[in-house]
Amino acid sequence: MSAHEKKFPIAEYAQSMHDVFLVSSFASWAMLLGFAPVMAYRLLVS
Repeated sequence: MSAHEKKFPIAEYAQSMHDVFLVSSFASWAMLLGFAPVMAYRLLVS
């Protein structure tokens, strides 16, 4: 544990929340970019 973590105990929680938001935003963009072309294709074909 560094001195920074002792001084700011909320920093560890904030870092973990930042990691969760980063992963979830990446997942949502990946889903959107993968889903949009498939739906456009299905709308054009049908």
